[in-house]
Amino acid sequence: MQDEIELKLAVENTQIEQFASILAQFNVIAYQKAFLANTYYDTADGYFTRHKMGLRVRQKDKDYTLTLKTDGKVSGGLHVRPEYNVALPNAEPNLAALTEHYELSLETTAPLNAIFSTDFERHMWLIQATPTSQIEVAVDVGKVIAGEKQQTISEIEFEIKAGGLAPFFAFVADFLNHYQGNVHFYSVSKAKRGYQLAQGVAPKASDWIERWRGFLHTEKYAKKTSEKLTALLHYEQDLIEETLALGADHFATDFIKTVERVGAFFNLAHYYDDNKNLLETALNEQLAANHHYALNVLTALTEANAQFLTQIREIIRLHSETKDNGLAMRKLFDLIQTPQYAQRMLHLMTLTLGEE
Repeated sequence: MQDEIELKLAVENTQIEQFASILAQFNVIAYQKAFLANTYYDTADGYFTRHKMGLRVRQKDKDYTLTLKTDGKVSGGLHVRPEYNVALPNAEPNLAALTEHYELSLETTAPLNAIFSTDFERHMWLIQATPTSQIEVAVDVGKVIAGEKQQTISEIEFEIKAGGLAPFFAFVADFLNHYQGNVHFYSVSKAKRGYQLAQGVAPKASDWIERWRGFLHTEKYAKKTSEKLTALLHYEQDLIEETLALGADHFATDFIKTVERVGAFFNLAHYYDDNKNLLETALNEQLAANHHYALNVLTALTEANAQFLTQIREIIRLHSETKDNGLAMRKLFDLIQTPQYAQRMLHLMTLTLGEE
């Protein structure tokens, strides 16, 4: 068993040439391309889904691997979860081989059924970021398939192969400095997308006024500043992903929906403006806990939050003057998918790690 620590970014119009050009500026020690065919399984009563686990058989060339991914933590786009792997002789999911190898106890012996597949081409670079740090960069392009339904896969994953969090975050920040195109951190795994597609789950609009009240309740009873920041980060990541999943057309004909959605982002930006010591206090808590990977982010984050507030105010002004829902939402979509916005989210993550 090992903990998988990775960051996931969703991108649009994946251009492998751009990734190759950016990564050529780093110390690439290995590159490979492969087509990965993945089939996810569950019991008829959804045992693995109910326990927030994913069971997968992956075929790469003539090799087959059975993987059990168990419930973990997601902070922004950072995924940390225990993972179990065992080689198989063929594509049949032999759960007994996995449980015996790791001495796992699973409360099911029911037959397994194929639920969905995620098939994609993976371009993978191994980077020697520092003498003691290796980072794998994988670009995945393909489809999530459940029966007749399909969704596009277009994402980048950064995974620690050796070393600590400090060089990992530094590398991803450097990558975002070079990247051009729409991008945002993504907390939804391919597996979750597959389950949602198979179950016909469509994105729904949350009540973000109520969600903001929930954050304020958490803030009131938080013992540490970094707990407040963690709740803020979760609020913002959920808000970004839901907004993009709903799409601009959801808001185009409804003035109130647009006002509420832009207002949810304004609450965030205004909170940071009203609590100017929040980031510095969270950083000091991290340093006191000997978490030094956030040491150099304070100035950049402070400036980014100020720019965020200015840009949100400009969108509010534009919407108020023009009453053009589509234009206001396109401006918002453009903002939250810039590499600079993603870098701001990355810096926020560094101030929340270590908090449960």
